[in-house]
Amino acid sequence: MENETEQLPRQITHFWQLTAVVTAIIIGAVGGGSLAIGLSNNLSFFTVCGWLIIGIALVTLIAMLVLVPYRWRFWTYRISDRDVELHKGYFFRKQIVIPIARVQNVQLDQGPFLRWQKLQEIAIVTAATSHKIDGVSPETAEQLKELIMKLAKEARNDL
Repeated sequence: MENETEQLPRQITHFWQLTAVVTAIIIGAVGGGSLAIGLSNNLSFFTVCGWLIIGIALVTLIAMLVLVPYRWRFWTYRISDRDVELHKGYFFRKQIVIPIARVQNVQLDQGPFLRWQKLQEIAIVTAATSHKIDGVSPETAEQLKELIMKLAKEARNDL
């Protein structure tokens, strides 16, 4: 059974954008706090750090938002009888191959932002680590979980 390489659903881009905005707000709040302390107490170190942190948060936010479509294009996965392949990364590309026989568990996770987008995250757990497929529809997640666990059980029985 050789499956085609699959791309994540387009809704994952909204999740990534929302995550970038929330991260920037949190980092910006830290910078704003430092800036407020510096300005209210005439402490130039805190003022400079505050502006620097806010600037870094804004630049990071803009970069992350601009790169979301590019990130989506390169995030793919493939499941075969022998392994699960994950491809991700936009500057530094990563190909992760997880042998089916090494899979111990498959977890489905859904936080509030993923739930809002009607997506679920799949964690493929081995003895050493776990790897995630960022977000697929709940139906696809359940099908992939069943398929991977079935293939893992068959692979262990063949050993």
